[in-house]
Amino acid sequence: MFNEFLNFFKYTWEKRIKPFKAFKALRALSANKEDTVQVFHIIEALKGPKNRYFKDFKKSNVGKRILKDRIHLIDILKNRDYLEKLPKDTLGYKYCQFVYDENLTADELAEASEIYPRDKNTSDEEHLFNKRLRDMHDLWHVTTGYGRDALGELSLLAFTYAQGKNRGIGAITLYGYWQVGRFSKNKMDLRKVIRQGYRLGKNATFWAFEDWEKLLELPLLEVREQLNSKKPSLYQEILRKYIALEEDTTEEQTVAV
Repeated sequence: MFNEFLNFFKYTWEKRIKPFKAFKALRALSANKEDTVQVFHIIEALKGPKNRYFKDFKKSNVGKRILKDRIHLIDILKNRDYLEKLPKDTLGYKYCQFVYDENLTADELAEASEIYPRDKNTSDEEHLFNKRLRDMHDLWHVTTGYGRDALGELSLLAFTYAQGKNRGIGAITLYGYWQVGRFSKNKMDLRKVIRQGYRLGKNATFWAFEDWEKLLELPLLEVREQLNSKKPSLYQEILRKYIALEEDTTEEQTVAV
């Protein structure tokens, strides 16, 4: 994985994409992981040619229907009444729980992405596809099982980079991977978690082309099986260790009192 990221940065430098602008945004994002606007600064600074997957999406059965009917994924993700009425084991219901437990809205990423005007050379259909990719992020959190903690976000970004090779996502992942090595006492364990996220992304189906509108109505376990979404075992192990440590610390403080 690391060599692949290094090749990506070599390409970035040779093409004179804006690495310093990207690095500035990376520093800002590192200081405040909730500052999602910085994500789009990074993507803009490192963007290359048009999305190479759009043509294939347009030819797929899902793509034909989405583009023909002008279906916007965000519309269904914002429909809380619909999602809450789904069976409790479905992806849609679990997604609804996730965003409201985390005090999120489907609009937040959309609003953050609008800091840059739409590329005048991007067709309406490609623009719809790009927004669809953006709006999948929290669905992927729920489907993979990665949380919104820093390690969960980094692992999901590694998964996402493995899927689509977006240079901005790759830059954020590599920077986070490097930071983990600098500041974490358990750096090898944490880095293994991120690397596993990358491997899981490579081995899963290509999620950008999936019919998420239909998947929302299926049991989450069935969705994971259908998309070959394997359990993020190392991430879950780290979480268990962290929770156990927190409980031990709380017990010690109680005894001291």
